[in-house]
Amino acid sequence: MEISQDLIQAEQAEQQQALDQLFQYAAQQMHAGKSDAQIHALLLGNGATDEVAQAVVSELRPEYQKLYREAARKDMLHGGLWLGGGLLVTGFTYAMASADGGSYFMTWGAIIFGGIQFLKGLVRSMKE
Repeated sequence: MEISQDLIQAEQAEQQQALDQLFQYAAQQMHAGKSDAQIHALLLGNGATDEVAQAVVSELRPEYQKLYREAARKDMLHGGLWLGGGLLVTGFTYAMASADGGSYFMTWGAIIFGGIQFLKGLVRSMKE
């Protein structure tokens, strides 16, 4: 009785490992830009049943989209902070220099980097 229970547990562990590998493979294909139909076909080619392949794709796609949107929002936030900080430092030092005369800091790096990162996030958020 104990041996058969150990065999059942070993078989369940193998099935779970195989399923995890299918999910990982499907996630890699989604990241590569493959469509759900292409991923479904690739999973079938790797030995998955139609039911399992459909379940993997339908469970994974919403999670992938959620992570993609979160990454886009994070890019927009960080880009906006760099851009705003760069503009703030430039504006403050310019105001001080124009009042007293002198030089000011033009924080091109922060402004350009922030603008590019913000736009990258904006484009990514519009994609999905």
